[in-house]
Amino acid sequence: MIKRYLLIAFLNFFFVGNLAAQSSKNPQLGSWRAELRSQGGGLPFNLSVAAGKQKNTFIIKVINGSESFHLGESYFRGDSLVIPFDLYDSEIVARLDGSQKMTGYWIKKRNGKFVNQLPFSALYGSKERFTGLKTPKINVSGTWNVDIAVEDKHTPSVGVFKQVGNKVTGSILQTSGDYRFLQGNVSGDSLFVSYFDGSFVLLFKTKVTGKEINGTLFSGFATKKEVKGNLDPKASLPDLKKLTFLKPGYDRLNFSLPTPKGETISLQDERFKNKVVIVEIMGSWCPNCIDEARFLAPFYSKNKAKGVEVVGVSFEYSPEMAVSGPKIENFKKKIGIDYPLVFGGVPNDETIAQVFPMLNKFYGYPTTFVIDKKGKVREIHTGFSGPGTGLYYTDWVQEFEKTIQTLLKEK
Repeated sequence: MIKRYLLIAFLNFFFVGNLAAQSSKNPQLGSWRAELRSQGGGLPFNLSVAAGKQKNTFIIKVINGSESFHLGESYFRGDSLVIPFDLYDSEIVARLDGSQKMTGYWIKKRNGKFVNQLPFSALYGSKERFTGLKTPKINVSGTWNVDIAVEDKHTPSVGVFKQVGNKVTGSILQTSGDYRFLQGNVSGDSLFVSYFDGSFVLLFKTKVTGKEINGTLFSGFATKKEVKGNLDPKASLPDLKKLTFLKPGYDRLNFSLPTPKGETISLQDERFKNKVVIVEIMGSWCPNCIDEARFLAPFYSKNKAKGVEVVGVSFEYSPEMAVSGPKIENFKKKIGIDYPLVFGGVPNDETIAQVFPMLNKFYGYPTTFVIDKKGKVREIHTGFSGPGTGLYYTDWVQEFEKTIQTLLKEK
């Protein structure tokens, strides 16, 4: 009898010990604070870890301000945890030190080939952004007229920030789009904000003196830009509906392009006749295009029975459909798109000019066309102010929906 109890005790000890060893190989569920070691120093962002659908898989969401997303279940590859960003052809690969610490790299690829990497680390249990902060001496809430410059190239921009205590959220708008969901802190007279989504890598380090801001923007792997600006409630961008226009003699678009499944789509097709049509120049790799597609997908579902059609023209980094086609299809699946996406070629000025010879100039992704029931282009909007821009986004949505409803009433 004693031997039997000893055997049971030994088996229980072995089972519990083995279970503990297995659990220590998995990340603790809950909140994590992560950093990339960028050229500007530590670039913080936040993670939430939850259990996945399958054993040893996880739903690891990246958190920036009000944005919380993941682009695929995380999983183990050998003894490393992989956090995928497949739309952006990148991933975080990290080894676990116990269950509350990760170290590794964020790895950027292009068409599956290595481009560059940044060191990555994360610790469990914190929702903080920047650390080691001083008591705030400033409040950056409001609208800022900002100039972002590298060498002699200046980009007029508009900054919108909201500060509560020492916590700051907001975005920076440019004619080509916005910097999405910036998040950070005020420390003394300094403003620090960051953003990471698997594609964008942004770190702002600035000083605020009175109503002026001066500092540095670090982006990507090696870009460093000077940031200057002033608080200005009237700060604004040029009219984004007047940057891109049709050349003289043109009043409509005309293209015939393939879908990844082999269908050819043309605006002359029967499905577009007597319809209000939205055409978006985009790329599956473009974060601002994701923001617009997340709006257009449910908008199309709601309005297609009323006579609205949408087409996305996707420009991808590989000219081969065998490479770019799956990326476009993955984009459709991840966003939940029910309208066609066609492949336009590689994202350069020469290809854009071949597909859209009627454009005066192409400024950036996305660019969106609104076409009336007679096939005429009625509006062209350069860039996209996404939900991270707050009021700018809600104003755009209201104006866009009003435009579409007006065109639907026309005969």
